Amino acid sequence: MPDAISAPFIPVQYTGEETETSEEMQAPNEQAAKTLFQSAVRRLQQVNNWGEICGTLSSSFQLVDKTGEETDEAANAGLYIRIDIPGPATRAGKGYDWVVIEQMEHVVLNDHQEVFFIRARPTGHPSQKNAGTAHFLKEEATSSFVVSRDYKTVTATVFGRNEVPNAAEVEDIADKVRNVVVGLTGAIGVSKLQWKALVKALLAE
Repeated sequence: MPDAISAPFIPVQYTGEETETSEEMQAPNEQAAKTLFQSAVRRLQQVNNWGEICGTLSSSFQLVDKTGEETDEAANAGLYIRIDIPGPATRAGKGYDWVVIEQMEHVVLNDHQEVFFIRARPTGHPSQKNAGTAHFLKEEATSSFVVSRDYKTVTATVFGRNEVPNAAEVEDIADKVRNVVVGLTGAIGVSKLQWKALVKALLAE
């Protein structure tokens, strides 16, 4: 279960898999915790660097704008994340899996507690939405990337909710087979290992 600070910002789980991958660090004092929180938030927003800080076995990540053009800016709501995962690719996504950042917020609860989160959801390729969801998970799934500070404790967590393989609603037969294969070969489990590397890297000194 998410901690009390993060819980209000995490979607309700109602179907499929539910995953949580977390790392916590205790700072020597609150000022140090604030500095660590700010550093983790900056790293989280640099989506194009996720693959590098997650290690050699990670997927690669690229922020893309609504026109389908790559961008080096920091993450923001409305931008897409193009994901190149190991293994076969989708036709619908022109060789990639895609999510859209549907919400990004920094919430200061009080002087001692604050939360920053990015929530992403599977979507279609920005220039060919009519091809359907271009991701091995259905669009009901969400990934919430959260950094929270509770006094001297800073926590980074990736919450996966409603993770169901995207097969039944896919029209392209090749993509249908690909999504089933990717789902059955443990893509959700592989993602969890990748996210563990990410949350550790976000809090690294």
